Amino acid sequence: MSRPIDHSARRVWATLIVLVACAACRRGNAQESLQITMAKQSITLSAGDTATLRAVVTIAAQEAPVTLNWSSDNDAVASVNRSGRVTALSPGVTGITARIGTAFATTRVNVPPQAKAPAATAATAKPAAAVSPARSETPSPGALARGTTPAPVHRSPRSPHFSHISAFYTDFYARYATAADRNAALAFLGPRLDGVMSGSRDLWRAANPTIMHFPYTLLYTMIQPGQKGSLDNSYSDMQRWYGSHQKYELENAFLHRGGHDAQHRVAVKIWDSMRWALNPGDEGQRFYQVGRLTQMAQSETGIFLDEYGGPMSGVSKTSEEFATPAAYMTAETAMIAEVHDAIKPKFLLINIAEYWNPTDSAIVAAGGGAHLEGTNFPFNDAIEGRWRQIDKLMAMGVYTEFVTLWSYTDWRWGQKTFPTFSPGMYANVIERGQLVQLASYYMAVPADPQRLSFDQQNLWNVRPDTVWEAAVEADVGHPKEARHVIASGVDPVGQKYRIWARDFDHAYVVIRPSIDWSKQVYGDATGIAVPLPAAMRPLHRDGTLGPAVSTVTLRDVEAVILFK
Repeated sequence: MSRPIDHSARRVWATLIVLVACAACRRGNAQESLQITMAKQSITLSAGDTATLRAVVTIAAQEAPVTLNWSSDNDAVASVNRSGRVTALSPGVTGITARIGTAFATTRVNVPPQAKAPAATAATAKPAAAVSPARSETPSPGALARGTTPAPVHRSPRSPHFSHISAFYTDFYARYATAADRNAALAFLGPRLDGVMSGSRDLWRAANPTIMHFPYTLLYTMIQPGQKGSLDNSYSDMQRWYGSHQKYELENAFLHRGGHDAQHRVAVKIWDSMRWALNPGDEGQRFYQVGRLTQMAQSETGIFLDEYGGPMSGVSKTSEEFATPAAYMTAETAMIAEVHDAIKPKFLLINIAEYWNPTDSAIVAAGGGAHLEGTNFPFNDAIEGRWRQIDKLMAMGVYTEFVTLWSYTDWRWGQKTFPTFSPGMYANVIERGQLVQLASYYMAVPADPQRLSFDQQNLWNVRPDTVWEAAVEADVGHPKEARHVIASGVDPVGQKYRIWARDFDHAYVVIRPSIDWSKQVYGDATGIAVPLPAAMRPLHRDGTLGPAVSTVTLRDVEAVILFK
């Protein structure tokens, strides 16, 4: 999720990892009083070695003796038991996570390749370290056979990008990765991505000269001095600007309630920082922001503006400067349009998240770009409406990022959040979960996929190239028709369903999203048999195709991408 880079849910500094996250919640629901702190940021173990990790839990700043749930992001690299004892198994990198509810912290475990040793005699040879098998489950009814044939992959003649999909990445991982891990991720992801937010522009451009890059900043609030936040959005910088432009008064740059002085500035808390609301109607503020962002946009594709949508309600209420939220939003939209006009053909990528109303529409139309944080989540009954939202954005010519709510590591915990979410027709819940999000993107992608980006979500605790979803590379071609409902009704457990399909040049995409806000069941009992127009080969997460099938069984929140 694209949030201020210094926020506690994303930060890993020095020798400690303190991450308090909300894996599947809306803004502002993070646990603020409970923290988990790992004693070590990372450890290196040889295959076969063990170590016990130590984590400290504090509640309201007081240490608390509680039981943690431990897990490994890659059991083939290192496993962990209920006491936090880690066993290194094979070369690679994995995160070991300690969790209580939505609070968690992670230590990275490095298992380097072992140097080849001289051949051992029968008397001295030691048995090889056991490697735990990849996670698997008993195949469900209607499970797809595993694939062996790679799916077709084609690149755009204009760039290293794929011709059928636009891939975007939010780079928080590089902030704490070692140089070697960062460089490996850049080398792998660079040729596979169309755009990236944050991270080093120069490093990303070295990996892919055509990549779009967006630095992070804020526009409608100012983080107060001493609070956590982005370095570029500094109060002192704005003070210097107003000091050198005497015709404008600094205090007019802020919204106020109850008086026109620093004590009466409108303040709002977003995540873990207190901020002042800025006044978009102040002429000085508009000149300052146009100049600041024009300078920032140099050598960039555009600029990422965070925290729009819902949080704006806290500042748009009646103030000394604006009698109504509508008046405030009109001024804010006008300022965004001024900045966009100053940096064109570059544009502002604005995070309106899952919110959608006429003012959100006006903001992104004025700025030229929309970052839809957390919107690609088919467990949410709003997903069909979000496809329609994207249709409208495409009609307005707005570059749009369709961002998944759950990343690879979140799907590992999917069975805890949604205990009935079985592997379905796939090898595990990760594959089922990630493919349903990819299919959701294909339901909305326009004829020109470069206008709508698929963001798999930033991975802060595992090297992204080690868990890359190769299915993204499979060339489905371009859409031949609009998405449409091919079946609807009530499933065997009494849940309403709608099954959508869309035909592409090389593939046929079928998805069954959730359409009910009430508690759902997602297991095998919810399956609906879907006959296909012809025998086709199903795509797997690893980019391979299984044997041809003429019917598939879709459970609640499941999808399949079938190659002709």
